Amino acid sequence: MTKEEEKKLRAASMKGRQVRFKNKGAPGHWVVGTVEDEVFIIVSDYKHMIQRIQFPEGEGWGGNLQAYRIGYYTLAAQKRNVKWGQYHSLLAESEFKDLLHQAKQKGWDIF
Repeated sequence: MTKEEEKKLRAASMKGRQVRFKNKGAPGHWVVGTVEDEVFIIVSDYKHMIQRIQFPEGEGWGGNLQAYRIGYYTLAAQKRNVKWGQYHSLLAESEFKDLLHQAKQKGWDIF
């Protein structure tokens, strides 16, 4: 990866932008929330991140106000432009905490 490519990868962000999901079995999309903040690390030509997403007021699930999405940006193979990773997960705050708690209970040394 060149220094210019790394600079582009570091700059890639969805902070302040809406997260939209496709309606399954129907046309259109629905707004999940807005990316409030991000943390990331760069490994090779991938920018791995956790995004904190603020639900629209009154539209979260399970009493949660926020959700977390794990995803990545990478450099496209041929043109080397930055692309959002196609595969990611999104969990409400309590679900994300539960998942981290399970990892901690198993003794995973990630905390």
